[in-house]
Amino acid sequence: MSLTGAEQVDRREDGALGYDYRRVCACGFDEAVASVEAALGRHGFAVSAMHDIQATLAAKGFAIQPIRIYEVRGQSPASGSAGTLEDETGSRLARLMPCRINIFVEDESVVVTALRPTLLCKVFPEEDLGEIAAAIERVLVAVVDEAAG
Repeated sequence: MSLTGAEQVDRREDGALGYDYRRVCACGFDEAVASVEAALGRHGFAVSAMHDIQATLAAKGFAIQPIRIYEVRGQSPASGSAGTLEDETGSRLARLMPCRINIFVEDESVVVTALRPTLLCKVFPEEDLGEIAAAIERVLVAVVDEAAG
């Protein structure tokens, strides 16, 4: 399926929902990185850490395709700019944070993905995080969609 120059691939071959939401970008890696960083800011996410896996492994003598992993924390989708997600539900929500956005090259294409908080929250069914995980996931999907263009 084509979406404004980018391909959405969020189902496994067997039709089940994948563990991540992914889009194949029409742009290059560096442009995708800049787009992800801008989209994260527009959606109220702060980058806790950025891992440049290619650079880390290159320093150890290994050559791989570009890959960046962003660990992000955001503001509550329910409260907008007031308060952070961690403040809203305390330590229960800490199990879902930080969220991760990945940018990498796969089969000559640049891919942007977000790990799905709705699947992660199933690891902790007693915490009742489904609603907030779904809200976070909607924002992460918007970030990926914007970044992939």
